[in-house]
Amino acid sequence: MNIKSTAILAANRASKVLLGYYGKKEAIKQKSNKTLVGTADIRANKIIIQTIKKNFPNHSILSEETGFEDNNSDYKWVIDPLDGTHNFLHNIPIFGTSIALEHKNEVVLGVLSFPILDITALAEKGKGAFLNGKGIKVSNKQNLEHSFVLFEYSYANRQEKIGFLEKLIHKTIDVRNFGSAVYNLMRIATGKCDGFVILSTNEWDVAAGFLIVEEAGGEITDLNGKMWAFGKNKFVVSNGKIHKELLKYFAK
Repeated sequence: MNIKSTAILAANRASKVLLGYYGKKEAIKQKSNKTLVGTADIRANKIIIQTIKKNFPNHSILSEETGFEDNNSDYKWVIDPLDGTHNFLHNIPIFGTSIALEHKNEVVLGVLSFPILDITALAEKGKGAFLNGKGIKVSNKQNLEHSFVLFEYSYANRQEKIGFLEKLIHKTIDVRNFGSAVYNLMRIATGKCDGFVILSTNEWDVAAGFLIVEEAGGEITDLNGKMWAFGKNKFVVSNGKIHKELLKYFAK
């Protein structure tokens, strides 16, 4: 089985696990960063890793739930079995699974699966981005005033996030926090939203989604407009046309 088939199979298996737990009470634990984790996260994570290891036992794996398994490989799978856990636990259907494959630190494959919405986004490096098999492109919005901007409001550094919102609040008509980075990135890639500001994140939250956005024609940089890298955790994601305008809010 090739890498694309393995990633899709792993995402589909994880989706079945999540669907089985959705809407039901389950054991929940609070992590040190105030986020929650439940049985569904752990079970989905396990089946993804089992699927990958069956086909690529020597690849390294980075997962939100189990950390980094370094097998000294040029290939590294990056997994978030359930992004949008708090939505999931409150029966809000905006959540998904993220699976990416990196080769020598470059993302070459990304899959985002949304079980309740029954959609899957996929991209391979240099081959375009797709939603349920159909090609997708970012929006054509030209200015920030009429753009739909997404924003994450997780627990980390909220004061900085409030500061950004205070600057943006009278500029653009629509600002949303959906509570799931992978959902936000899918919305940018499909042209349904135009910008996404990230002021705290982790590699597993964005690895697959970043590739999908770029393959759909979008732009991603750090807050200074420089090339993004996983060593950083603050980014601006956009359709490319409103990018410079969004970056002005972080100019020093």
